[in-house]
Amino acid sequence: MSRRKKPFYTKSWFWFALLFFVILGNIINIIIGDSDTKEEVNEAAKSEIAATATAKETITDAEIVNSPEPAEEQATDITPLITKAGGLGDTKEAIEQVLGVDENDSDAGISSYLKNTVLVMYSEDDVTKINAANNVTLSFEATDSGRRTAEEALNKYSTVIPSDAVKVKEYAADEGRDVIQYQSTLLADRLKGYYDFATSLDSELKPGTFIVILKHDDSGIFSVVVAAGNNP
Repeated sequence: MSRRKKPFYTKSWFWFALLFFVILGNIINIIIGDSDTKEEVNEAAKSEIAATATAKETITDAEIVNSPEPAEEQATDITPLITKAGGLGDTKEAIEQVLGVDENDSDAGISSYLKNTVLVMYSEDDVTKINAANNVTLSFEATDSGRRTAEEALNKYSTVIPSDAVKVKEYAADEGRDVIQYQSTLLADRLKGYYDFATSLDSELKPGTFIVILKHDDSGIFSVVVAAGNNP
């Protein structure tokens, strides 16, 4: 009588082999899955880097377009002020950078700023070829209070005279006008043609001489005139 063989699935080697292939399959799946995941991560990272680069380029372009030019480059064609706030010896362009546009017509002969509270006369200097202010009037009558004390008037006109001004003398021109005479090297350079001509007529006049005329009544000072020369 022949001996009956046991089915192969009852053999131990079968189960070891099966277990081996199951483990091997899991390992392969893990490796493949990890590779796919890395690829997805790499693709996502690349996309993010590309997006960031694009955003940076956009921001950089916007900054280049919108960023203001350096002040010195913007104002290269503007002659520098020689006063604190635009006044005697300064060009019309420089004064209007501070006081705003001229409120008078171009043919008026005198420029007006800040609702007629500042009046300026300009002329082109024959030597420097600069169109500069040679007469500045501060009209307190055009303001609400209408009058100023001597100290208030000084604080106002000190901003429209050359920054290097040195007081020479002061005197009363008449009952309603007090005069203060100053000297300025900056003004002598800015209005060189004017002083060349003026000193040829008056040998005692020094280049850079200018006067401040305080016009007043019993209520106080109602206007101040700042003018090149020494003639009130």
